[in-house]
Amino acid sequence: MKLDVFRQRKLRSVILIFLGWLIVNLIVLAFFDYQERIFILSKGVDPDLAKKFKIISRQVSVPGYSKQFLVKSRLLCPTEWKQGGGCPLIVFLHGAGERGFDNVAQLKSLPQRLAAEDEQEKYPCFLLAPQCPPKMDWSSETVLIDSTSTADEKTILLDLVYQLILDISAKHSIDTNRIYITGYSMGGYGTWSMLARYPDLFAAASPLCGGGDPKSVEKITHIPVWVVHGDADQVVPVTESRKMVETLRMNGGRPEYQELPNVKHDCWSITYNQTDKMLEWLFKQKKRTEKR
Repeated sequence: MKLDVFRQRKLRSVILIFLGWLIVNLIVLAFFDYQERIFILSKGVDPDLAKKFKIISRQVSVPGYSKQFLVKSRLLCPTEWKQGGGCPLIVFLHGAGERGFDNVAQLKSLPQRLAAEDEQEKYPCFLLAPQCPPKMDWSSETVLIDSTSTADEKTILLDLVYQLILDISAKHSIDTNRIYITGYSMGGYGTWSMLARYPDLFAAASPLCGGGDPKSVEKITHIPVWVVHGDADQVVPVTESRKMVETLRMNGGRPEYQELPNVKHDCWSITYNQTDKMLEWLFKQKKRTEKR
């Protein structure tokens, strides 16, 4: 009898210890989840929307950096795709203010919008949002650790973005005739550069408040481009976009150009969040089989 009582007490003690351990762990997990949500909110991103993005990382080395590090990206997959065939992919290049290693800040503009359920119903798509490391830009030199390229070949961060596009396209049902790219400010420059570097990859592009090398536009006259810039921009002069648009037109291209009156550098808030004009245009574009 005493043995049974002892066993019961021991079992109760074990159960109480386990319940105590479980409660402590739940409290710790809830605390860290709360801290994570606060951090994501501090970056201007809805934590529930951020959870919809998969995390992708690639290791690189960079001249001037003593150690290798991970370049991080986020991938949004469509919640539902009813049509036959693949789904379009948008590549999004953020501006200088979102650089870092947190893999969150780059989601606060267009990615966050398109992750919302009602937007996915309207614009079902994959969306790739890489994050540029600190003190770099999209054209900074880098070395892809797991690449087959030789040491003599110079690669830049945009080449990593290209490899990510190829990887995603191989693993997911993506319509390779509907791959789009857009970005603002530093990402606007990156968009122009990416078009010139891979002119046969994209169906359309929308560089915002950026610029590029007008000599490069001869390669991209076949690509539909929607350009936006505020005429009061004090960070990137509006002449940067004007030069690219004018040169494109001189070479036979037919870019759409919106110059927003009295708008400063932040033209992306209007383009991405306050109007559907650019997005409606973008999703209608398909890659042309032949260059003009």
